[in-house]
Amino acid sequence: MANQLLPSDHDTRWKELITRLFPYFLAFFMPDLYAVADLSKGVEFLDKELHKLIADKFKGGNTLKDKLAKIYLKDGSERWILIHIEIQSSNKPDFLRRMFVYFYRIFDRKEERITAFALYTSDDVPKNHNRYEYDFMGTKASYQFNTYLVKDADEQELITSDNPFALAVLAAKYLNKTKNEMELRYVFKQKLMDLAIKRGWTDKQVDALLQFIYLLVILPDDLEIKLEQELLIKYNIMDTATRTTTPIVDKIMNKYRQIKEEGREEGREEGREEGRQEANVEATKKMLKITNLTLEQIAEIQELPLETVIELKREIDNEN
Repeated sequence: MANQLLPSDHDTRWKELITRLFPYFLAFFMPDLYAVADLSKGVEFLDKELHKLIADKFKGGNTLKDKLAKIYLKDGSERWILIHIEIQSSNKPDFLRRMFVYFYRIFDRKEERITAFALYTSDDVPKNHNRYEYDFMGTKASYQFNTYLVKDADEQELITSDNPFALAVLAAKYLNKTKNEMELRYVFKQKLMDLAIKRGWTDKQVDALLQFIYLLVILPDDLEIKLEQELLIKYNIMDTATRTTTPIVDKIMNKYRQIKEEGREEGREEGREEGRQEANVEATKKMLKITNLTLEQIAEIQELPLETVIELKREIDNEN
């Protein structure tokens, strides 16, 4: 149907933008850390390492949406940054506990100095959004981490900021404002695209933002087509004799169309990957019940972390 919306994987959109424009992410959301970071040494993303550390505790692909980054400070020391994008906090009551588990797993197994950050993009945010508290029979623990709430961001400050992530936050803010108002969302999306193109950022920044905005702020197909046509008219400097367009406009619109197809394919691939993970878990359970293979052998065959196989074995034992 023409007006049927494609699903938007918000976690993936944010994760990709952070990966591509990490220094700007750090400058916008964690300025104190940015001030002492030595980004000339680069950043190393340890997402696979994080998944290995946590997969046995939280199955179902949750950790694949989080990021773990290693940077160096100006004094030469290393720091690890745990980044979580929380989209629908009201539907995940265990999120605060998960943040705590992530922290102590990394700290216990790697003994690294860690700072954690959570970005809440939803308007619905838990009361104690920046901490997890444990209290039982006189034993207490309180874990606090850095947070940013999109709902509290000032729109005008975002518009005037020279940091690309201000525009990303503005996109999330506009998305929340237009859950059932597609015509208004169309206006906002056009505004976001204009800001990204006109701001004078580098090609790398513009490309990253165009992809983020297009795939996050989803419109019905008829409005997407209308937006593309209006962008062509707005940014095409036509030669009335040859009816040709300038190279910069061609590049923008070719990228725009490419992003659209990439987004559709990514959505299909993500669905296939989730299906493969579920199939691996079920196959592993069957092997645990009917074979005499070691847990290490089963983990190797099923291409799963050993910790995951151990946890599945425990579940089966408890059932019996």
